[in-house]
Amino acid sequence: MSDSLIREKPTSYGSIRQNNIINGNSPLKLFTHAKTTITDIFKNITSYVNDSNIYLSDVIKSDRNLISNEKYKEIQHLKEKVSRILSIISRDHMKVVFFGRTSNGKSTVMNAMLRERILPVGMGHTTNCFLQIEGTDKIEASVLIPGCDEPKNINNLSTIGNALSREKVDSDSLVKILWPKEKCHLIRDDVVLVDSPGIDVSANLDQWIEKYCLDADVFILVVSAEATITIAEKTFLHNVATRVSNPNIFILMNRWDATDDEPEMVDLVKKQHLDRGLEFLCDELNLYQRKEAAEHRMFFISAREALSNRNIDLSSSSKSGFTKAHKERLADFNKFEHEFEKCISKTAVQTKFEQHANRGKEILSLISETITNTINKSQTIKEESSEKLIQMEERNTFVENELISITDVAKEKIRYVAEDVYKRVSQTLNDEIKRLYTLIQEFDRPFSSDRDQLPLYKQDLHRWLDGRLGSNLQNRLHTALYNSLDIVHSEIKERVKSILSTNELRSSVDSIIPRSDFAVSYRLDCSNLCLDFHEDIKFKFSLGLTSLWERFVKNQTESKYNSSLLVNSSNDLLATTNNITALTTKSSLAGLGAVALISRSVGWKMVGVVAGIYGGFYIYERLMWTKKAQERAFKRQYADYASAKMKLIVDLTSGNASAQVQQELSMYFAQTIHYVAMEKDDIIDNIQEIKNEINHLKSYFDKGKKLKRQVDNIDSELNQFSKQYLLLDSINATN
Repeated sequence: MSDSLIREKPTSYGSIRQNNIINGNSPLKLFTHAKTTITDIFKNITSYVNDSNIYLSDVIKSDRNLISNEKYKEIQHLKEKVSRILSIISRDHMKVVFFGRTSNGKSTVMNAMLRERILPVGMGHTTNCFLQIEGTDKIEASVLIPGCDEPKNINNLSTIGNALSREKVDSDSLVKILWPKEKCHLIRDDVVLVDSPGIDVSANLDQWIEKYCLDADVFILVVSAEATITIAEKTFLHNVATRVSNPNIFILMNRWDATDDEPEMVDLVKKQHLDRGLEFLCDELNLYQRKEAAEHRMFFISAREALSNRNIDLSSSSKSGFTKAHKERLADFNKFEHEFEKCISKTAVQTKFEQHANRGKEILSLISETITNTINKSQTIKEESSEKLIQMEERNTFVENELISITDVAKEKIRYVAEDVYKRVSQTLNDEIKRLYTLIQEFDRPFSSDRDQLPLYKQDLHRWLDGRLGSNLQNRLHTALYNSLDIVHSEIKERVKSILSTNELRSSVDSIIPRSDFAVSYRLDCSNLCLDFHEDIKFKFSLGLTSLWERFVKNQTESKYNSSLLVNSSNDLLATTNNITALTTKSSLAGLGAVALISRSVGWKMVGVVAGIYGGFYIYERLMWTKKAQERAFKRQYADYASAKMKLIVDLTSGNASAQVQQELSMYFAQTIHYVAMEKDDIIDNIQEIKNEINHLKSYFDKGKKLKRQVDNIDSELNQFSKQYLLLDSINATN
């Protein structure tokens, strides 16, 4: 080993380190700052996970297959994981384990670092169990022993953890010492110190490592400078190296003040210890380079001196009792603390928080991927829904236009058929009126001119004529009329079916069958129509003066007032006739006088002949005025009267038939068009549903984008944390 490995004798670490502690620039602050930062980051992650769960819960309830149930449950469990990580981070601390053989001064080193006599020390085997010193916010120190929940007074420590005490606990037990944080900066900065019993007092080294060392950040081997590193100590460190990846190990050659008795051998002994230590750390464990190990991993100290002189200002060389070797040992102890603080802070940040940071990235990546997939799916479905909306709106416009068109066409066809029915019925009814007398002649019932029997005869004639006219109209109009109806029915049905988009609706239209019992009613109601008909079947001699006068007056009246007679009622006509008859009766006497006058001119013989012929005609007509003649006269009068009346109601009857047909077609059209209205309503409902769907998907998209920005910010914070605290270059720059 060359002399170059013997380090320079530093003289300024004590003052520098003390200033750093006072100014808050201790390397240990790296851990506390990193802990605060990662805690804040995971609080943001917790908030983000909660927001994501709320978002995904809304998404999964929408039943749009934007996320699987398995993935949703996986995200739900992340909340519990993040909570556990936060809980672990709050308990994370920097842990250092002191070990070595019995009486090598482990407890004294810890007391010196804590700047107070906390752990029991003395000659021989003093520490009987594991003693862990950690901070508490309480003012008073206390002790927690296994199996007891109540803390004990710190004064009991000398009996609990002392191997010389009768009340000692088992060697593999852990006694916790809760020390007020305000009394020591190490404790205040989350450093936990663990003192161990001598490794030469128990064979359970592997059990010790498993229970107390696997989470340690630094291992400090305290060796007595009066001896050397033993096989037991090497075996322990070998076991540590097999269980802990790249352990951080410091070797303290304690009790170096013993060299004051042999000053001439100091350098040789120091070189010997240094060579053996470097050989073990660099060659056997293969942990460090020799220069690094010589400068930063092995120190020659006196813990007793450091504890005794902890508060003395080492920068003042005028203090009495301070030999040069003493200053060097104190400086080496201060350098050890400085290197230890740098190492444990850096290591603890990496071992404790790197895993949390990576886990945080995994959690963020999982949620981000899930939300990204949700966003993409919602966007895809939204685009599909938008296209579908366009199609449905076009379909709605088409149906609206077709509905207007088919309504206009149907109205036109119904109007045309109604007008055609009106014309057909009017023409047919006029034809039947023209042949009314012939039709009445077909009425076959015994005729009686008795006043009691004649009304009954007229009632039967009314009923018979109603039925016969209706039957004739029905027979003559039925085929053409129903053909027209069938054509319109078919046209409406096919036009409506062409609009409908589903077979179900088209089948429903096909199932609409026009009324089988529909028939146009042609009831003329002759009994009311001819209610005022009064027959005149008394015998009237055709050559009588009254008859001649009536015939003459009637012809004159018909030729002069033909159109007015058609409008005037039969009552007016009868009144006129009666007046004329009365007039002619009064003039009969004057007529007889005129005959007497004529007889004088032509002679009574001629008058007698004429009178005989006239009387013969009278007798003949009187004998021929039988019931048959009376019935013919009655039917002729009835036919004339009914014809005149029926002509007045041709328009009414035709209009009534037209209205019946129009109503039937309108009802059929309303039944069929109802399914078009149903389809239109369905389209409108679908349009509203699609709009709602698009709004929901847009909401999912927007909220997802917001969560994506949130996760990007947190991921940036994690990257910044890694860059600031986990990368070696940044840590070295910080230190």
